Amino acid sequence: RSKATVSVLYCPLISHLTKMMRSGLRVAARSAVVAPQVRNSSSLQVTISGLNYVGTGLSAIALAGVGVGIGNVFGSFLLAAARQPNMMRALFNYAILGFALTEAIGLFALMIAFLMLFA
Repeated sequence: RSKATVSVLYCPLISHLTKMMRSGLRVAARSAVVAPQVRNSSSLQVTISGLNYVGTGLSAIALAGVGVGIGNVFGSFLLAAARQPNMMRALFNYAILGFALTEAIGLFALMIAFLMLFA
């Protein structure tokens, strides 16, 4: 998209936010005493820790892909071994190699999930 299209899309949102800010300033100027607003830091920390759990769950989605990949590796191995039984030893070596590489991706995804959860 061009910059003009993006600015046209966000223009109503920006004008609405500007109106809200101006009306809030008028209300604050009319009041006799303006009390400072203190944010509750504990609710903000609870929200952030909740987002850690969401991020960890989203990163664990990769583990489902690993399960599908390992299933494909061994399913293909069984099909190939049924077609050419004399090549079974070489095919088994390739299947184990494919399993190891697919499982490594799963371990990386699990490591990222744990880093997001505990770091």
